[in-house]
Formats: sequence, C-alpha cells, structure tokens
Amino acid sequence: MASKLLVAKSLSQGDFYMFVTSSTYEQVVNSIFAEEEEILAAIAFLGSGAELIFSQPDLKKSVKLICNLRSGATNPSVIDAIQKKGVLIKQNDKLHAKVLFGNKKALVGSANFSSNRLNLEGNEELSGWEEAGLLTSDINQIKSIKNWFDTLWENSRKIEDKDIDEAKLKWKERRSTRLSKKLAKHSTKFSIENFNLSDLLDRRVFLAIYRNNCFSDEAQEAYQTYEENLTEKQQHKSIKIPPMYEWPELPNNAKLIDLHYDPSGVLRCYGVFTRTHDIEFEYCDGSTGILAVCCQEEHLMGYQFGDKEAAYFAKYLKSHINKIWNSELAIGSEYGKYILLADAVKIIKEQTAINA
Repeated sequence: MASKLLVAKSLSQGDFYMFVTSSTYEQVVNSIFAEEEEILAAIAFLGSGAELIFSQPDLKKSVKLICNLRSGATNPSVIDAIQKKGVLIKQNDKLHAKVLFGNKKALVGSANFSSNRLNLEGNEELSGWEEAGLLTSDINQIKSIKNWFDTLWENSRKIEDKDIDEAKLKWKERRSTRLSKKLAKHSTKFSIENFNLSDLLDRRVFLAIYRNNCFSDEAQEAYQTYEENLTEKQQHKSIKIPPMYEWPELPNNAKLIDLHYDPSGVLRCYGVFTRTHDIEFEYCDGSTGILAVCCQEEHLMGYQFGDKEAAYFAKYLKSHINKIWNSELAIGSEYGKYILLADAVKIIKEQTAINA
C-alpha cells in the first residue's frame, strides 16, 4: 500500500524522477494513459493483454505505437486487434526499446507489453518477472524523447496484412519453444504439477498413446535392416521405433511422450522422443507400411525427463487416461492416438473440478 501512495503523491507534483518497480509498473502505465492527451509508445514486444491497454473503450485520444513485429516475439494477433481500434502502428526491425510517454510524463524501462522476448503472455506466464523503469516529468527530457521517437517513426514501416501473416508463423514457432519459468522451489526434474495450463499452451508436446505394442514380421525385418545399415556414430544415438509403427499422422517437429495403455488398464511411460524420419516397407500382400524412427530426449521443456520422471508422469495420468483416450481431441484409431499435452492437462483439470 505504501508504494502505491508514493506513486500517487509523486504523480501529482512538479518535475521529478522516480524509480518504478514491478509492483507499481502497471499503475504508472495506466496513469499515463489516463492523463495524457497524446500517447506515444515504442514498445518492442507485445503479448496478450496489451490490446486491452491500447484499445480501451474510452480511449478517445491520439495514439502512436512502434513495435518489432518481424522478430517473432510480438503477438501478431494483438497488433491486429490494436490496429482495428484505430491506433496508428508502425514496425521497426531494430527496435528493442520500451518507452511510453506523452506531453507531461515519460516512462523508460525494461518491461515489454509481453516479457523481454521470452514469448510469455498473460498474468500466469508473466507473474514473478522483475521489471524496472524510470518515470519523469522533466520537460527537457520529454522533448529529447519526442525527437528520438519522431525520427524512429519516420524510419519505421507500415504494417501490411502480409506482415501479420508472416509474423503469425514466427510467433507460433517461437511460442512452441519459449522458456519455461523455473521457480527456485521447483526441482529441475520434470513434474507436470510444476506447470500452469498457460505454460503448456502453443507447445508441440504430445502424448503418444498406444494399446498394442506388437510388430508385424515385416516391420521387424525392416527395422533390423535399418539397424544393420547404421554407421558406428549413428549407433551411439538413442533410437527407437514408436510401438504404433503404422502411424503416418504422428506429429513431426514435436516432443512425443511415449505411453503404453495396456488393454488391462496398466499405463506405462517410456520417455520423451522426437520423430526424426520414416522408413517405408512392404507387407507380404504388397501394401506399404511405415516405421517412424525416433530419438529419445533427456529433457522436456528444459526439465530432466528420465525413468523416474516417466514413472511419476504415468502415475499422475493413470486415473485420467481413459477420459483422455476417449476425448474428441485425441487423434488416431483404436490401436493408438495422440493428443496435445496442453489438451490432456485441460481435460484433467476439468475432470478434477467435477469430482471435487
């Protein structure tokens, strides 16, 4: 409470400089939007929620915004939403600054309207990050900032529809590999309970669930031939056939959590794998079969995922696996299915809430 009173008092006085921390950053931003007739902002990276600030229903004032769209660290859907509200936006590929100002006050700081190119969004993902900035009403400094902004504005480009489309591809790619926020109290070993649902969204991490781990003679022979042709260097790598060898739609460029859901109800997890390439072979009837060759990974989302973590993960899923298996979000056949980890966790949370 004391820090908020300090901000309120400072904002009502004459020229000043004030250090702003995470606890008051949002309040200071809102005060600038409320008090200024013209808002000028050079915010390199924007994430979910920024559109609520720049497109407030009662925001009937001139607003100019420069962002770094091409980096892949700005959410293009947010930029699209802000543009549709009438805010003038340009892009600059070299922008890394975070500056917000009007005629009376200026805030220069570390905070993007996302989180420092980490591709984090929303209250859950952004909570816990420490930000800092300097707020001033020094008219000479504000004039210098205005001159800098005007030059930057002239050297920046308009945002076209094609720019939004290209940025969506980059954004999706970066979001899938964004950093996981590790808290000191958490282990460096993977535990699904360490994550909020927001931590898992947009990540290409799938549960690969199969009921039958038997291979045909033709599949076994094809893989044996493949192994015999490996070089000595390749043989040192951890390589395995996913038990659902007839699985052409199994995701590429993704982490696959290998789960054997035995018909008797027993669930086992054999680790995390990445699909590397496919081997085609021929059945005795002339039809074509597919083997998806995978390499085992030691980590998932930056956390160790070994045998102990796999066993704990299976234990965590066991009471929910039937619900996940029968979900419309699970893709496949009666022999094997895959589903996004985020969707599986959402199903678990919904089921837990119903049973509570």
